[in-house]
Amino acid sequence: MDRKYVTVSALNRYLKAKIDQDIQLQSIMIKGEISNLRYHRSGHVYFTLKDETASIKAVMFASNAKKLKISLKDGDKVYVEANTSVYQISGECQLIVKNVELEGVGALFLQFEQLKQKLAKEGLFDEGHKKSIPSFPTKIAVLSSYPSAALMDVVRTIKSRFPIVRIVIFPIPVQGKDAYKEIMKTLRYVDTLKFHTIIIARGGGTIEQLWNFNEEDLARTIYQCQTPIISGVGHEIDFTICDFVSDLRTATPTYAAMAATPDIKELEKNVAYYQYNLKQLMNHIISVNKKQIEQIKSFYLFKNPEKLFADYHNQIVLYQDKLLNSFKYMLLSQKNLYYQSQKSFIHLSELLSLKMHNQLDSINDRLNNSMKQSFKHRQEQFYYTVSKLNALSPLKTLERGYSIVLKDNKNINSIHQLKPHDEIEIHLKDGHCKAQIK
Repeated sequence: MDRKYVTVSALNRYLKAKIDQDIQLQSIMIKGEISNLRYHRSGHVYFTLKDETASIKAVMFASNAKKLKISLKDGDKVYVEANTSVYQISGECQLIVKNVELEGVGALFLQFEQLKQKLAKEGLFDEGHKKSIPSFPTKIAVLSSYPSAALMDVVRTIKSRFPIVRIVIFPIPVQGKDAYKEIMKTLRYVDTLKFHTIIIARGGGTIEQLWNFNEEDLARTIYQCQTPIISGVGHEIDFTICDFVSDLRTATPTYAAMAATPDIKELEKNVAYYQYNLKQLMNHIISVNKKQIEQIKSFYLFKNPEKLFADYHNQIVLYQDKLLNSFKYMLLSQKNLYYQSQKSFIHLSELLSLKMHNQLDSINDRLNNSMKQSFKHRQEQFYYTVSKLNALSPLKTLERGYSIVLKDNKNINSIHQLKPHDEIEIHLKDGHCKAQIK
């Protein structure tokens, strides 16, 4: 039976296909130490990743190498995110690297991002809270390590740009364990001294060296300060939590000094420019005014001023005539109105007198009729009353044959009012007599 042989190329292709299709070998996380590091002119990065007992080849293509924020060197302990593959030509297993982080730094980056998101949600980075940086400060506080290149850059820049400003240096530790606590203490103290601006300055460094400026307590202290704060921590590619919470973030300490002060040379140029423009403007205004004065001087009325007054005199005479005519018209109108009112009054008086006379006659007639009727009614009532009195009169009773008996001038109407020997008086129709009861 004939044996079938495969070529080396076919074997390598098979191994590459098998490994490329294995999901477990794609996007793996590996940690190790870099050795044999080589940067190719194409931008690719080649190195070996090893530990105590094994090693594997690795390549990071230029597209990913450009995104690296760190510089690699032999001996660095790193975390690598990569795909596993086979280099078909040599048959060697290798890593296709996507990202590399220094050991210990990866955890710090994660912690940095978590704190950044937390403080952003709380509003510590909001633009609405940030204070404006004074344009012309007279007193600036600089918090930096002393002595340091960053501090010297800040002082030199401020003095060259705006030498009239007063600079007060407050030394602070910028790295080391718990250095942020001393920074917080100094910052709180400086905030009470009424400086126009505070600059926090530190040169560049690794994330570990800059970590004190990523502490949450320091961020909250910066947020609570009433003095505008400029962060000049690290280099242009470095970002810290201090940068985000400060009122202004600059790329370097030098830029912080530039942001805190105006350039006196530029100011002098601006002043000279404005002086020149102001002078030109004033000359132009003077020239225009001179022309206007010359035109006014040549105006015909100034050469013949009596014409100006003659016009006003004619206007005054015209107004006098109008006023006099107006008064005459008003007087005539009032006189006519008076006569008309007088005639109307006389006519109305006559009408009113006639009306009142008629009303009085009518009232007199009604009063006479009323008195006659009242007298007649009263007379009838009188006759009726007299007739009733006559009907009830004792004299009428006597005329009918009756008599009236009196005892002690009191009328007797019962036998029980009398007793023997009483003297009584009897009144009859035609006289009276006395008698005694027996």
